[in-house]
Amino acid sequence: MRVKTTVVCLPVTDLQRSLGFYRAFLERDDAKADGDTIVLELPNLSLFLMQRDGFEAYSRKAGRTALLPGADAPAIVSCAVETREDVDRALERAQGHGGSHAGQPALDPAWGGYIGYATDPDGHLWEIVCPHQA
Repeated sequence: MRVKTTVVCLPVTDLQRSLGFYRAFLERDDAKADGDTIVLELPNLSLFLMQRDGFEAYSRKAGRTALLPGADAPAIVSCAVETREDVDRALERAQGHGGSHAGQPALDPAWGGYIGYATDPDGHLWEIVCPHQA
């Protein structure tokens, strides 16, 4: 099998709130909603944020329902950035646009990367990593 692209779909409860969050969090002023979906083209990943009803119609094809994370993290979306300041800014933007961040970013003692965690307004967990000590 030869994979041409990878898409991750996440359900959201309020498309406009999510649009505001992801524009700020990922610094994507070009992000916009198309129907009940926001499509964000990221390096090596297409992220589809789908209004919960639309996501559920899509996931029902596979016999699944649309679940939102709540206090648990069924998945973690991780992305690498260039500097520690990028990590810090992303966490600040999350907090200021309806999301939150968990604790303070810190160096990972196992391999030294600088890591912070944030959630979007629906609780989807993001790990923002600066892999080196920039």
